[in-house]
Parts: sequence; C-alpha cells; structure tokens
Amino acid sequence: MKHGPEIELCGVALRYGQQPVLSEMNHRFRAGQCHLIMGPNGGGKTSLLRSIMGLTPFDGKITLHWPSEAKRRIGYVPQKALFESSLPISVLDFMLLNISRAPLFLQKWLPSYASHQALAYQTLARVGMEQRAHLRLGQLSGGELQRVMFAQALWHEPELLILDEPATGMDEQGVQYLEQLMAQLVAQGVTLLAVHHDISAVKRILQHTPGQVHVVNRAMVDSGSVQQVLSVDKLERLFQHHSQQRLFERGKAA
Repeated sequence: MKHGPEIELCGVALRYGQQPVLSEMNHRFRAGQCHLIMGPNGGGKTSLLRSIMGLTPFDGKITLHWPSEAKRRIGYVPQKALFESSLPISVLDFMLLNISRAPLFLQKWLPSYASHQALAYQTLARVGMEQRAHLRLGQLSGGELQRVMFAQALWHEPELLILDEPATGMDEQGVQYLEQLMAQLVAQGVTLLAVHHDISAVKRILQHTPGQVHVVNRAMVDSGSVQQVLSVDKLERLFQHHSQQRLFERGKAA
C-alpha cells in the first residue's frame, strides 16, 4: 500500500509579469484520490501543477501533508515531451538514464545494470511499450512517446503522481492503458492530480475511481463529484464567462 499526501493550498497566487494567472487559491486535494483538473485554455491549470511541484515561483503557501509512512516520491508527466528525432537514444536507454542517473557509456559496467534493465522492461510493460524498447525515441509516435513518459514517472513507485494532459496524442489502446493504470494507482493509495480536457474521459475515469473534478480558471471555480461539477449549465457558464473575459482583456490591450 502506498501513502499519498493531502495537498493544501493557502492563498496561492501567481502572475507572469503583469498578467495574473492564479488568484488567491485556497483548496485541499484529498489524499489517495484521483483529482482531475479541467478548465479553459490559459486558465492556469499547468501553472497550478508546476507550483505544487515547486517549479514555478508563487505567492502563498502549498503544503504536502505526507503520512509518516510515506517515502515522499513524486512522479511527473509533462503535457508534451520534445526530443530531436535524430537523437541516438533508445527507449531502453532513456529509462536506464532515469533509473541509474549514470551516463550511458557506464551503464553496462554498473553492478546494478541487470536489475536496472529488468526494472526498465517491467515498467515499460505496464504501459504496453516493452516491445518498443529498442526503438529510438525519435521513431515513436506522439502517443507512444507519451506512454514512455508515463513509464519514466512510474519506475520508482511514486506516491504523488502529477499528469499534465497525459492522453495527448494517444490512440485508443494507449488511453485504455493510461486509465487502467490511473485506477490501479489510486487503489494502491497514490494521490493523483491530472489535467484533462476530455469530459467523457473524466466521467469514465471517475465512474470507478474515487476522486473529484476541479474546475480552474485563474481560481478554483468549482470542485466536487462529476454530478456536482460537470452539469451542462455550469460548463456553459464557465466557458461563456472565459470567452467574455478574453475579449475584455484583448480590448484593454488594444
């Protein structure tokens, strides 16, 4: 059993230059649940994830309340990973670099090489990519690369997993692997935060997985169950308000 943290936001605010991104956000993400974050583009969803990981300066306070038994391991999958197509590094090499943190030319000389390689294959199998291990990263499709990024976030058995639109570019099979893994991880006690844009997928994921939907548009607009948050009238009001807000800002800039 894993021991994911509760995440507490107190007065969290963030701006880029003069542009406010997040405003006075006070919220708690419950431990050991699946938290799916939705909202319009430019609403601050990615900035919120980066703030929780300490990758972006912000005002206010973010506290991860780890249980005493927790190993405090965090996994992260970015929205899109870019690799030079000619880069001579295979999927297996990429996994080994993440696991050992040693240069590739030293890998085979490490006493732990065999165990690291076994772990790499085992983790790739969890996302259905073990058969692609010897392909170069540049040979993968966007969805396959996203699965590899998911694998690199899993090898160390994280207790907090943060995903920024993890299904980007994935085919139907990849989405199935992703959603099954998300359910398994939450069942094991992982706290999972994921930005997601697909309402149908959000409903499907939370049908069998304990968690909540959180709507972010520069603040925490709404939070609760699928039934509470994803009603048609609420979504229409949110996106209509966002469109009017963007038009107002463009008018001010002009």
